[in-house]
Amino acid sequence: MEGIELISKTIPNQEGANELMERLISVANPSSVFGDPVEAGEFKVITASEARVGMGFGFGGGGGSEPQSENPEETSLGMGVGGGGGGGGVALGRPVAAIEIGPQGVRVEPIVDPTKIAIAFFTTMVSMIAMLGRMRRASRR
Repeated sequence: MEGIELISKTIPNQEGANELMERLISVANPSSVFGDPVEAGEFKVITASEARVGMGFGFGGGGGSEPQSENPEETSLGMGVGGGGGGGGVALGRPVAAIEIGPQGVRVEPIVDPTKIAIAFFTTMVSMIAMLGRMRRASRR
């Protein structure tokens, strides 16, 4: 996939989570969506892309106490406290259209992704076959 950026990072505190979130959100700005114009004679072409960002964060902590010795006569206790966090995300970008500006005006040409079309077709077919099977089993009852 073009334009994929995968980020995985240990996040010790909220400040680290904010920094990671800012890095991922920076993908969804106009310069990421619209490319620089390319000129050829009287024509200019600008690419338009879609940008998607997914992210997740988690934090946890805990504490407890446990005897430091296995000798039941000793009463000293040990204390433990722990915590941590983590997060990650992905930023995806792919071209979706070319904007052509010329003497006749502006024209937008979509960029077709045959892989997505094929995946959608096969997913639809498998879903339809599974549903027909369920309908047949239900009608026999």
